[in-house]
Amino acid sequence: MRLLHVHTRELEEYNGKTTPPYAILSHTWGAREVNFQDISKPDHKSYKAYAKIEGCCQQAIKDGLSYVWIDTCCIDKSSSAELSEGINSMFQWYKKSTVCYIYLADVSAEDDPFTIPSEFRDSRWWTRGWTLQELLAPMELVFFDKDWNEARVGRLNRLSSLHRYDPAYYNQEKYRDRLALLNLLSDITNIPKQALDTGNFSQYCAAARLAWAASRETTRVEDRAYSLLGLLEVNMPLLYGEGHKAFLRLQEEVVKSRNDDSLLAWGYRLVSQTGPEVQEEGILARSPSDFIHCHSFQRLETHETSLEVPVTTSHSAMTNIGMWMAVPIRPIDSRNGVFIAILRCRIILDGRRSHLAVPLVRTRGGDTNHFSRAPGSPPFLIHRTKLLSLIKGSKFMFFLSRTPFLWKLFVTKPISTPIYLREAPTAAPPQAPWPKSRNKECETMGVHISELLAAGYEVASFYPPWISRKSANCLVLRLGSPSPAGFIIVFSKPREFSTGYIFIAVYISLRTRRIARVGHGSALEYLMEQSRGLEVDMKHHGIQKEELELSEEAMGGSIRSLHHLSFKYMFGDVRIKCIVERTYAEDCSVELDRMQSK
Repeated sequence: MRLLHVHTRELEEYNGKTTPPYAILSHTWGAREVNFQDISKPDHKSYKAYAKIEGCCQQAIKDGLSYVWIDTCCIDKSSSAELSEGINSMFQWYKKSTVCYIYLADVSAEDDPFTIPSEFRDSRWWTRGWTLQELLAPMELVFFDKDWNEARVGRLNRLSSLHRYDPAYYNQEKYRDRLALLNLLSDITNIPKQALDTGNFSQYCAAARLAWAASRETTRVEDRAYSLLGLLEVNMPLLYGEGHKAFLRLQEEVVKSRNDDSLLAWGYRLVSQTGPEVQEEGILARSPSDFIHCHSFQRLETHETSLEVPVTTSHSAMTNIGMWMAVPIRPIDSRNGVFIAILRCRIILDGRRSHLAVPLVRTRGGDTNHFSRAPGSPPFLIHRTKLLSLIKGSKFMFFLSRTPFLWKLFVTKPISTPIYLREAPTAAPPQAPWPKSRNKECETMGVHISELLAAGYEVASFYPPWISRKSANCLVLRLGSPSPAGFIIVFSKPREFSTGYIFIAVYISLRTRRIARVGHGSALEYLMEQSRGLEVDMKHHGIQKEELELSEEAMGGSIRSLHHLSFKYMFGDVRIKCIVERTYAEDCSVELDRMQSK
């Protein structure tokens, strides 16, 4: 490790020696920084970027420190070995620093960080991948504006959080200032205040830590993975040029080194801009963005295991077949061959504890313990009571749950359900194993969605997995009797006047059609909730219609948008439409945007 002496401005190397106290700089890189080779040149002080180094050194002198570490000039990036060692060690270097100076080059001294909007909130620093570990690792953080004035947010000293058990601590003004800063940082980063307060995030699972990086970017694709090594407590060699494979390698290292199945949580509450593929689901996520809604997930400790989620001691590993792992599995739809894997994540939603379920199907051509992600069915939350009812569907499990001695003997001891999780086969899935319909015209049903797609809606999810796609605008459902199948398709559309999405669910079976607004994009979750929507009985063939109205307003009610959704059933086919009507308050005029013709 090299440190820059604040008085001599020379680099000093510490290998195995006792490292002196030092300040560390966190910043965003510009077009031309002062690098390791430049710092030894006589004219290095003439570089524009040197002002950043000068400001850091002057602040360290004020704080009584003789050394600083700055990533631009303290690592020789021309040496791949040194660069690899530095990136793998960087989290610890930040953690062991006395103080971290966060330099915000795009924030002025007049800015009030607590207003909305503010330069502080909109700073580029919050969007960069490398600055995440620089926010979480150090024991003390100090924010500075572009002129090296201390930002008006106060210092965050994580060592002082050790006194939080003292009742008098909460009556002090510095506690209230600290709480305001934590609320601000959490609001900007979507990181729980507890992790920001103490710097101890061991209780947060890998999915949560990846979620904290979901909205951050790096100049090089590989650095989205490499910048997370310390945060995930893994080490691996750097292979610049491997592109997106770096993130897959990172997840494989996590699988090998941690008993953490939360990596399967990717896709939770995720709304794709292009809709899910009918049968394209991998094992691991493609980027941290796939975990964006997992920011508060915590690990389920061994002593917290229960009837719903038993403990396991089996290891996980990546093999040439797929991921070998032990995870609790419950069948939920034997006719369709659908199971749910219950992840060991602790999630509190609306004051109730829930579990995260990942829908799986048996892999075609594999053994009975070979599974893949169910196409069109992202992970979803299931409340403990609902999960318990599934378990009680097994007479043996129900009997054990009513006999504490036997339950403790057979269930709460280490139990594993070893499976191989494989990529979905590229071949078309088998036809659903339902008997053919007696009425041949009802054996298949086309769902035409071109008008809905033109209105801005996309397919968010569907169930069961065995839905084929005739074209980009038409889904094909296969029905059967005497036990008619049911299909659920959830559509999503970005809200017009606020963030988030509008979701509608369409339920289709041989005898029933429903269309309803739902609060999420998971078709299987909608099924598990047994929600009721508008319903029309389809016992007889003919032309049938069903309609649903959704509305949203701009802030202040100046514009109101009304969505008229409908589906029409006509002799075996369904056509879903949407007409949007906007009302403007200024002149009470009505604009009818026929985003699709009837």
